[in-house]
Amino acid sequence: MATTIGEILPARRWRSAPSRKTTEAPIIGERAYLLILAVAFMFFFRDTLTSSLRYYLSLVHLSAAWFIPDLFSLFIFFYFAWRVAWQRRSPYAILLTCSFLFSTIVGLVFMQSTVFAFVSSIKLFLPFFVGAVMVDRSLTATWPARWALTALFVASTIGLLISPYVDFPWLGQNLDNFGAVKQVGKIWWTGGKIRYGGFAGESTMAAYMAVIPYIVMHRHFPRMVNFALWIPLYIAVELSTSKTALLTLIAFSAIYIAVEIQRDRELRVAQFLARASYLTIPIPFILMPLMGGMDLTKISPVLFSMQDRISRTWIFPFTWLAENAPAAIFAGCGLGCFTYPMEYTKLGYLIVPVDNFYVATFIMMGLPFLVFVIGSYFTIGKNQSIEKLLLLTTLNFYAVTVQCYGPSTATLFLGYAFSNMFISGDRWKRSWRGSGKADTSSDFAGQT
Repeated sequence: MATTIGEILPARRWRSAPSRKTTEAPIIGERAYLLILAVAFMFFFRDTLTSSLRYYLSLVHLSAAWFIPDLFSLFIFFYFAWRVAWQRRSPYAILLTCSFLFSTIVGLVFMQSTVFAFVSSIKLFLPFFVGAVMVDRSLTATWPARWALTALFVASTIGLLISPYVDFPWLGQNLDNFGAVKQVGKIWWTGGKIRYGGFAGESTMAAYMAVIPYIVMHRHFPRMVNFALWIPLYIAVELSTSKTALLTLIAFSAIYIAVEIQRDRELRVAQFLARASYLTIPIPFILMPLMGGMDLTKISPVLFSMQDRISRTWIFPFTWLAENAPAAIFAGCGLGCFTYPMEYTKLGYLIVPVDNFYVATFIMMGLPFLVFVIGSYFTIGKNQSIEKLLLLTTLNFYAVTVQCYGPSTATLFLGYAFSNMFISGDRWKRSWRGSGKADTSSDFAGQT
């Protein structure tokens, strides 16, 4: 008898699964989890409706409300440092916390930061902790969160789809961010093609908010719903002209089918794919020496942006630091260095778009970040969350040509994808405290 597609790819129900099968109390207590979830959704809502939200906030003279999520994320950093790094003694949480603090100081000194630059540098990385603190927790564990995340990626998709036919009132407005003014509008692209920005007002951000939240949510949709959603998603991303988002969506479609076919081994498949995605991380470091200076437009005009990255934007920070501050290549030049906060300093004339998350973060944090990345690879085998594993796989692919420090949701999702690497730590904690003391962290976690 012939095998049907339905037998190969059995449908999923709208459901939620725990990150791992355990009877232990959660690392992040219920009340803390719900507060963190609320802050995360503030970022999601803000980034989905960036231009429209800022436009209407300015009309009612509440522009300062834009930064409320950033303020809350500072408190979440302190909670992460206390709960995960200090109480849990997670070695990678300690490394991340110390690297963040050290890089903040280095950036302040190296760039001779103004107040705006200093605040912006901290603001740059704080969303990462909002995601990273979701240790052994899921963004989609509650039905309100699932419905809200679905509504946001659907809204972003609809915004892109109607953009060619609607002149939004916020088009052409000037957005002021710590003194830097950016005009939101339709940007002409190669061949006279318009980049539509939807409700976000910026094409790359709008495409991200359509694709990545869907990827987080996809396991909670039936199979046929997923297939149906791909059609408007592909059209919307095409309207945004974001090649990275389009290639990411294509790659995810293949990943989805591979995981679904291997349903009985989906965890192992997800772990394998997550490990394999780390092969994308050294791509810039391989291409810079091999293809630097080559004219890739002779192969195809579409490769101009890649040529610009290889020959200019990826390599420039390294060449400049090698000549002016060699130690910074290993120790990092500080938080905000060669990213948008640098625009507010005397070194602003040096800034180039370093469009790769790992390159940009290595430049800021140096070798400690390399240790963090290597550690994240070796903890994949202990990660039982298919949701986070597939998100990590997708974001590693996406981050090859995107810095992921704007929108804030991109930084948050990266922290979330890495978050389960902080589960380990109890064994070291018990050893550090000594055998004479009882470990009460699990009891405390439920009371947080």
